[in-house]
Amino acid sequence: MITEAMPFVPGLPISSVERETGLSKDTLRVWERRYGFPTPERDANGERLYAPMQVQRLTQIKRLMDRGYRPGKLLALDDAALAALDEARPGVLASPNVQHLDNWMHLVETHDSEALQRQFYREMGKLGLASFVLDIVAPLITRVGEAWSRNEIGIFEEHLFSQHLEKMFRSVLANMSPQQGSPRLLLTTLSGEEHTLGLLMVEALMVVEDVCPVLLGPQTPIDEIVRAAQLKQVDAVCLSFSSAYSPTLSAQGLRDLRQMLPAGIELWAGGYGVKAIRKPIDGVCLMPEFQGLYDCLAKWRTQHGYEPVSASVISLPATPK
Repeated sequence: MITEAMPFVPGLPISSVERETGLSKDTLRVWERRYGFPTPERDANGERLYAPMQVQRLTQIKRLMDRGYRPGKLLALDDAALAALDEARPGVLASPNVQHLDNWMHLVETHDSEALQRQFYREMGKLGLASFVLDIVAPLITRVGEAWSRNEIGIFEEHLFSQHLEKMFRSVLANMSPQQGSPRLLLTTLSGEEHTLGLLMVEALMVVEDVCPVLLGPQTPIDEIVRAAQLKQVDAVCLSFSSAYSPTLSAQGLRDLRQMLPAGIELWAGGYGVKAIRKPIDGVCLMPEFQGLYDCLAKWRTQHGYEPVSASVISLPATPK
């Protein structure tokens, strides 16, 4: 009896997998080392090739990450468990403590500023700064943004919430930001991007990782970003983009800044606004989720002889408009 051979399906190169899944090349490489998945083959030149089934699984994992699940948990699941999560209604399983978030939202909706501020400090003291940002602030910002988009709260409530968070972050970080640390990271936004909460969240996470942040604040012209980066002798520039910022302007601004920055200074870009940038930008580390932030940091430290970081990860939330 003659058995027909299965047709050969060539694997996809890493650039194509990045485009198909929305996961950066750095993320794919870090997962390969840390979790043992994906497991690409190698072509004659030693370049990675990813089988179609692995690309499909990566796409599924990325979809679940966008709903709030952590990659470390997802990568440990088998196909059946992943399918069960994927079929569940968003919002039912994505939030580990819906009641807890409901309680926070009640404080936002009732304008209970004093209680909101007390809860911020209480939870931060209980969880620590990094877990507070990842497990409380990130999902809560998403909830507030969703409520605003459905007209369940007004701009007043959203602004009040954001101002309380910013006030708390500034107070805490004023006593924590190190004068030394590696890398030195310049934090700012491009002209027209006025939201600063994303910058403060990144600063909080990076301070815990012994990174030295240099915070410029929002809306810095490109030539001034370049000048500040050189004068402050930073290793990388990190920009934050909210959902309100034009993806076309984001991509063009990043290309212009990358061209003007010295080659030795890295350029990182994060926030909900970079999700719409589907095509990679040469010389720019795009990080729509917090995983990308840790991946950029791990890559820099590996290249400069530091131990790579490991941290809990959650999807980077939309910055409220």
